[in-house]
Amino acid sequence: MKIHLLSSKTGRGILLGLVASFLFCSGNASAQDYIGGSIGIAGAGNQTSSSGSAWTHSISVAPDFGWYFGDKWAFGLRPWVAYSFSSGNGSTPTEALSLEFNPYARYLMFDFNRFGLWAEASPEIGFQKNWRQADVGGWKSDSYLVRYEIRLLPVLTYQLTDHISLESRLNLFSLAMVGSHTTRNDGVSYDTFSYGLSASTKDVTGTLADISIGFLYKF
Repeated sequence: MKIHLLSSKTGRGILLGLVASFLFCSGNASAQDYIGGSIGIAGAGNQTSSSGSAWTHSISVAPDFGWYFGDKWAFGLRPWVAYSFSSGNGSTPTEALSLEFNPYARYLMFDFNRFGLWAEASPEIGFQKNWRQADVGGWKSDSYLVRYEIRLLPVLTYQLTDHISLESRLNLFSLAMVGSHTTRNDGVSYDTFSYGLSASTKDVTGTLADISIGFLYKF
């Protein structure tokens, strides 16, 4: 099986960008009160006797760094970059690159022993570029999407050591307003808007769990 991410010019550029994101984050760690984040690599496939096999691959990097102001407030930034590729079942192979900028503010509502319950306000803006494989001429642009979102959600933390804390952003209970503007290669464009509880559209592969667990390192 040939992994398109490693074989295409676009894929190699994505990998270099992902590495640069972590190097940038590490290089600025000494100026931050805390730092954390995640990296993910995922793949999925299925095979049927009638239509053959289908594959999806994705990779994402999401550093998290910020500052504490007193005992009750925290402000941070979560840049996010992801790449995905899918093909099979007779459909045209596609790839997508997503970038997101997510500043946020947290307020500590309640703490008990090592546990803390925070309220987080999280505005986001994201960009996604999609390509498809043409019959001739290699890969061609398919569509471009701009997404904006504001989310209010609880965050549960646990102080594991003096420097390391675990956290869970409880997306299951979030209140969000989400909008997007998509422009297709043929010039057609359209807008979407939604609001409500548990609205989540972060992951380009659509598999982000309702409850996620991460960690932060406090300097």
